[in-house]
This record gives sequence, C-alpha cells and structure tokens, in this order.
Amino acid sequence: MRSASGSGANARDRFFSRAVHHADEDELLARVLITSWSLATGRTLRAGVAPQSLTEDELISFWADDQIATPRRAGA
Repeated sequence: MRSASGSGANARDRFFSRAVHHADEDELLARVLITSWSLATGRTLRAGVAPQSLTEDELISFWADDQIATPRRAGA
C-alpha cells in the first residue's frame, strides 16, 4: 500500500513551491549583475535607493556600455 508521501501530489507540491523562492533568486541575480557591472565599469548606483526606484536617466547612465554607445568608423 502506498502512503501519501509516495504519491505524485508531493512531487507536484515541490515543483510549485519553487515559485516561492523565485523573488529571492531575482533579487540575488540583480545584486550579482549590479555588483559585476560596478566592478567592471567603476560606476555605482545611488546608495540606499532600490534599483526599481531609480530614474530612467540614472539607470541608463549606469548600464550604458561606452564601447557600444560610440560608433566606430570603418578603417579606424
């Protein structure tokens, strides 16, 4: 006789419980990306302000890639 712990319902619960941790994973990924870009470029975001609260101009100036922003002329 199978018990409830061996049923597919528990496997389904484990699958859907992953969504609970999804927000934490997004926050961790955002921190890793922001920290990596800060180290690579020397730019920082305003301290004490959540990234989603920053202005569009602040985000553009932080994430802009100087190599992409400046078009190169052929033969240069």
